[in-house]
Amino acid sequence: MSGFGHGTVGIREQAFTTLLHLREEDYPTHQLVELAASIKGDVDTVKDGPDPEENLWVPAGYTYFGQFIDHDLTFDNTSSLNPADAGEEDRFPTNLRTPRFDLDSLYGDGPDAQPFLYAADGASLLFKDSNQSQSQTTYEQATQDLLRSPNGRAIIGDKRNDENSIISQIQLAFVRYHNAVVKKLSQEDKELTGTALFNQARNEVRWTYQKLVIEDFLPRIVKAEVLADLQEATTPEERENLYALYTHSKRKNLPREFVVAAYRFGHSGVRTGYRLNKQTSLSIFPSSKESKPDDDSLLGFEPLPKTHVIDDWGRFFPNTQPGVFPSEDRRKAADGKTANPEVRLQFAYKIDTTLVDPLGVLPPNVLPTSATVGGLIKEVEDTISPDTLPDKAVHPPRPSLALLNLLRGNIYKVQGGQAIAHALQRNDFPVKILEPNYLSTRQPAENKDKFFQFEEIDSSLQRDTPLWFYILAEAQASVVDAIKLDPDGTFHEEQLLQNDGAKTQLGWVGGRIVAEVFYGLLDSDHESYFYAAPDNWEPILGGNKDVIFANLLKFAQLTVGN
Repeated sequence: MSGFGHGTVGIREQAFTTLLHLREEDYPTHQLVELAASIKGDVDTVKDGPDPEENLWVPAGYTYFGQFIDHDLTFDNTSSLNPADAGEEDRFPTNLRTPRFDLDSLYGDGPDAQPFLYAADGASLLFKDSNQSQSQTTYEQATQDLLRSPNGRAIIGDKRNDENSIISQIQLAFVRYHNAVVKKLSQEDKELTGTALFNQARNEVRWTYQKLVIEDFLPRIVKAEVLADLQEATTPEERENLYALYTHSKRKNLPREFVVAAYRFGHSGVRTGYRLNKQTSLSIFPSSKESKPDDDSLLGFEPLPKTHVIDDWGRFFPNTQPGVFPSEDRRKAADGKTANPEVRLQFAYKIDTTLVDPLGVLPPNVLPTSATVGGLIKEVEDTISPDTLPDKAVHPPRPSLALLNLLRGNIYKVQGGQAIAHALQRNDFPVKILEPNYLSTRQPAENKDKFFQFEEIDSSLQRDTPLWFYILAEAQASVVDAIKLDPDGTFHEEQLLQNDGAKTQLGWVGGRIVAEVFYGLLDSDHESYFYAAPDNWEPILGGNKDVIFANLLKFAQLTVGN
């Protein structure tokens, strides 16, 4: 691990911290089962065009960049979901990753400790066909993939970065970007080789990644007023007294509230499926248990099929800064049947209290790992008994992602959304506690000519709401406010296609947790770009040098729209 220390932030395999004191009472599991069932969306298709579910703040690629960030910061497969196990010391929530923006998911422990990840020069990362020129055409790039073992599993720093065809290609893009930086640095300084070349390239890549997180990703997902004071402060010292939640003493690790609630907002942004190239548009999960992943879904953990190669990253990332919205005609929704293979920027779905239908029943190979005897499904069944899992198509039945999130929040004993809001109010932030009409889920409208209607959650959860759900409801509030309700409380899908009805971001509770964690980790890491980058440092990027993810892809010689 030599050379991988990072200031005062934490290390692997230690307990998560907390922003507030832990709950004394759990939420009744039957209430969580009912709430999870109300979060599941309707069955839908993959659309090639304006979709009323789309969130114009967040292009679809940032859902998976967000997942990439998550895998860099945190991994916990130690804690049981069953509250009865809470007293067992070996089941305490524990982070198996370094809680830093250090890209250990990309670099592993470095070329000295894990030379199988690296080329003979000791500086470049290996991938399939990595001996070929990175300036080849898009068609030739279809032969490239992550480095893989004989059983097809990716040889990378974090196995989860191969769990679907999009994140595996983001992992590969970072590999290619690192190698392009190595090439540029070695061309500028012929004496720079081996470990010294690797360390300089790694610093450049890591600092660029951190800057993208702060300047490109964060402003897309968090409301501007929530970020303003942290953005305007120019140094860690100026920010020291701005933290209301993630104060210096809590940065030994990530806080539970971030891990099980705030940073799980991205699950609501997942689309039913995505178009990858002119020929291929696929759902995130297989249509049946007999289907192979490369037949009709984006499931990974195997060599990337050529049909899954993203031909133009302009389908996922824009060439514009946060806050620039599409100029396309969005007055009419796509029908879901007419294929349009031309390059179109797809957007993440709204940050709201609805998760797409495929996430309602998780395939076995995407279920989280569990050390409990009988595995995760048995663990969930025991936890929610006498309630049962709703899946009737497959035995044993499988849980929804919403239920797993709610149960994990329960075992982590995090306070509800209102408690975080009150803590922010005590620090003079302009935070309003959500009224019951905002604590609602979308349900089919009684009038079949209408799109849907909002229904309030059970009154027993309205004053003390599970944090993950509260954060989604807080982001959804902009949609509730933007919709002109009909007398019967329903509305048409066209009202969601444009204006504020098509834009959602994290509010004060969810957004402040995420923002303080992101800034706090970098403020406490003396090797972050806040501290260690040279004066007037600018990242090595392609395009017009804007600090956006599209320009990282361009420097890696990947196509990103016009």
